[in-house]
Amino acid sequence: MDTNDTNGWVKLFHPYGPQVTLPVPMLARLSVEQAVGMLAAVSAYLDAGFLVNPPGLEDGELAEEVSAVARRDARDETTIIDFYSANTKLLKKFLHVYLNNEQDVAAFEAATGLKVDAITGYDGALAIARDDSKAGRYVINLPRPIKIIWKLSPKWEEWKAAGGEGNEPHKRLLVRYDPGTDLPTLTEGAPLIRKYADGSDANPAAFTIYDAYLHQRKAAPMSAEGLKAWYANPANKVLVKLPTAV
Repeated sequence: MDTNDTNGWVKLFHPYGPQVTLPVPMLARLSVEQAVGMLAAVSAYLDAGFLVNPPGLEDGELAEEVSAVARRDARDETTIIDFYSANTKLLKKFLHVYLNNEQDVAAFEAATGLKVDAITGYDGALAIARDDSKAGRYVINLPRPIKIIWKLSPKWEEWKAAGGEGNEPHKRLLVRYDPGTDLPTLTEGAPLIRKYADGSDANPAAFTIYDAYLHQRKAAPMSAEGLKAWYANPANKVLVKLPTAV
């Protein structure tokens, strides 16, 4: 490279996850032709496979590792799950989600390895903080941390843009659970949880296929029959590393 050259820089993501800073050659005095060359350099990075967003995330999506949950009920008795960041210095819940139906329950149980009904409900209207004297009873550590994909609430963004007057809306919304997260066990040696969206339990023999479906669709299969139909497609069989009978 000519010693008179300087570099611009662009931050992109490697497909495996790391964010990297890459040089974009430029000259001190930029001409239109040189700008076109810079554009071509960035395009070459993207064509080679570098990503604008972290792998698996769309525009506006962010990921957070969470390590604990708590349960409480809304006024209409809908179950609310509060998620707590793996950064234990953050004492308040990171975000919460309403389990409005069986599919929501199945997705939560499949991602965390916890049965909703086995979590003692906190009787407070607001989420309990980690440093609360009662937290030991209600804030449950996950068998291992998982990642959740979230985005800013449009209502919160409107509130922020308007100057933040009035009551602050909820800031974070759960988009989905990270399907790349290894599903944890309830206790050492206990079986993994896999539930279909219809509420039924998956046969352990189908777990590998179930996980491949979850990774592709980012949701639990509707039923055992639905999973069988999905696996019958040869294009889907190649996604299963260790095929087993459903």
